[in-house]
Amino acid sequence: MVPLAAVTRNKYVESIHYGCICVVDSSGEIIYQKGDADTRFFFRSAAKPIQVLPFIKSGGAGAMDYSLREIAIACASHTGEERHQKTVLGVLDRLGLDESSLHCGTMIPYNEDEHKRLIKEGHDPSPLHASCSGKHAAMLAYSKYLGCDISNYEDTDHPVQKEIIKTIGYFTDEKPDEIPVGTDGCGLPIFLLPARKMALSYARLVRYAQEPDNPYHEPCKTVFEAMTTYPEMVAGSREFCTELMSATKGKLIGKIGAEAVYCLGIKKGSLGVCVKIADGGERAVYPVVIQLLLELGILDKEEYEKLEHWHNVRLMNNLKEHIGYIIPVFQHDKPFSLGMPIF
Repeated sequence: MVPLAAVTRNKYVESIHYGCICVVDSSGEIIYQKGDADTRFFFRSAAKPIQVLPFIKSGGAGAMDYSLREIAIACASHTGEERHQKTVLGVLDRLGLDESSLHCGTMIPYNEDEHKRLIKEGHDPSPLHASCSGKHAAMLAYSKYLGCDISNYEDTDHPVQKEIIKTIGYFTDEKPDEIPVGTDGCGLPIFLLPARKMALSYARLVRYAQEPDNPYHEPCKTVFEAMTTYPEMVAGSREFCTELMSATKGKLIGKIGAEAVYCLGIKKGSLGVCVKIADGGERAVYPVVIQLLLELGILDKEEYEKLEHWHNVRLMNNLKEHIGYIIPVFQHDKPFSLGMPIF
């Protein structure tokens, strides 16, 4: 792991976030890296755009009348806003189910306004507020399409999960039965993979989306279009994934995962990107991603201006005074240590 971001207080380095970056093309060739591209960690929610592909490829999404908006929320770590809840509930209604069928658990919504509303009205959060509820709803729909038991759709031996890990293996060149599996925060299986293989899955997603003869063309094209057409469903108001895809208008897809994993699929050149912050500090992810996109020449001036506040993130104290930054540092060829001046 190498230094990727520094946290400053006034002009001095107070904390350093280490991690790795890997950029590959669709053949798996590494074209940019910082740190060890074979470092293994869990894919977490960055896997969602890959996890929904077998549902689409099987014909299940079409048979269940899934819209692009609903595909987008199947890829989402959403913030629990009203529009997210309504979209997931619409899927469940069509399936003849309700929120009790979701096995994602409950969580306080990421969206601050919705959280305040719940407190003000004396309501508890529901499974619809859970950031993974869209993915779970899609798995319920897939189970219904396959005629499977929906009571245990999260189990590793369920037909839906078996199809998902087969797809993960296909997109990463890994043998499905050799991929270590853990349990995600929402209770679903999640996969331990090298950084370069996670990047490869995104490179292939964007490549196949542009290849009409590929057997995964329609599923990949659908996921790319869903995420870029409805970025507000993938995350939410004032969230990085939403703002990144809104600003870049179809150039790329981007998806956060818990413990500071971030993956990108870049249309030009069919590039896949995986970023991991070693300590799980999500605050460091976004400056690193913006810096990387600048170095790869992906962002133009107008796009960068819309995203600049994610690049050198201002830190404020309790008095609303600006006292430091979170800044990317991997572009510098010099060591960083605590207490050293950085400006």
